[in-house]
Amino acid sequence: MTRRYGIIGYPLSFTLSPKMHNRAFFHLGIEAIYEAFPVKDMREAVRLIKETPLLGVSVTMPYKESIMEFLDEVDQVAQKIGAVNTILNRKGRLYGFNTDWIGVVRALKEVTHLEGKRVLVLGAGGGARAACYALKEEGVILGISSRTFEKTQRLAFSFDGEAIEWEKRHEWNCEVVINATPLLNEMPFPKEAIKEGMILMDMIYNPPITPFLEEGRKRGAKAVSGLRMLLFQGVKQFEIWFNIKAPEEVMWEALKEEISSL
Repeated sequence: MTRRYGIIGYPLSFTLSPKMHNRAFFHLGIEAIYEAFPVKDMREAVRLIKETPLLGVSVTMPYKESIMEFLDEVDQVAQKIGAVNTILNRKGRLYGFNTDWIGVVRALKEVTHLEGKRVLVLGAGGGARAACYALKEEGVILGISSRTFEKTQRLAFSFDGEAIEWEKRHEWNCEVVINATPLLNEMPFPKEAIKEGMILMDMIYNPPITPFLEEGRKRGAKAVSGLRMLLFQGVKQFEIWFNIKAPEEVMWEALKEEISSL
């Protein structure tokens, strides 16, 4: 019997997760399929997971925070982050995890050493929360800015960071900037404030080099694509679901192929 897995979110107009996970299943000979499920209502999503059943689930916007109250158990890291992006369905009991933070750390560590660096996180949603947790674990000096200052303050309080008003985000002296907002066509960080040698990361992965990262490259900054974060968080998801080592390179090739074909 084919085991079923999937991703829930709304609107789910674009996702590379099915390509990545299905390639891993095929490579390892696992009889399973991973599908996208755009669902408008949280209760509908939980019912779908239990009745299908979906044995493993990726959770994306806007449900990473609100899904938590519907789960039977949430691991300590996801509780501290306050967001879940991975669910394991074990005989009808739903267990929540967060692998986004692992994606952030692994993607950044490919290009830099983090301890002691001044890092600015833009945004205050589930992705930003995961980034803040990851960065504090690595010993950075953390600044946080979002378009809603009240949310910024709450997030800064949770992770011992400095809350910065959106209009003044470019004034905070930093070495690394992470965009965890959905801003794509509008620059999340003023281009004039991008300096040579800075490291810029964007959680948006389509396109893999966003206008923010492209502008950074022009100004001598290092660009970290959200596609690498997607890979690393997906690798950890796979390992939670199957308790075996994920075929990381196979999953990466699947992502690169899909992006190049768009």
